[in-house]
Amino acid sequence: MVHAKQLLSAKILADPRSKGALAALRQLARDDRIIQLCNFEVMEQVHRWNSDYQPDSVSAYAKADTKLSGLTLQADGGALRSKRHWYDVKFRCEVTPDLEQVVAFGFSLGAEIPESEWEEHSLPVFDGRSDC
Repeated sequence: MVHAKQLLSAKILADPRSKGALAALRQLARDDRIIQLCNFEVMEQVHRWNSDYQPDSVSAYAKADTKLSGLTLQADGGALRSKRHWYDVKFRCEVTPDLEQVVAFGFSLGAEIPESEWEEHSLPVFDGRSDC
């Protein structure tokens, strides 16, 4: 597992270009907000770890239910999309009590998920973006 040395989601969400995303995030119910904040973190951490990956979507529960214990999310069956390919991802993410920042994070990126499995895991095939 790759353990984050620097946490990135707070900086991304503080950027004025993220104003809409931050406002939407603050409207979510507690559990959904934790999941989405952690999804932001996993996308940024994977890209920082290896810039060949350009994550644009995450499903924390694509292949297995997430486990939320207090302020800690464990996602052992997630999927991350980069350049129109989906990959297995696992991560553990802890957030602050005000649900504004990630305070601890680790992830492991697995193999590419075959396109033949995308529908089974409700992974979008194409969203209209030209992100090749």
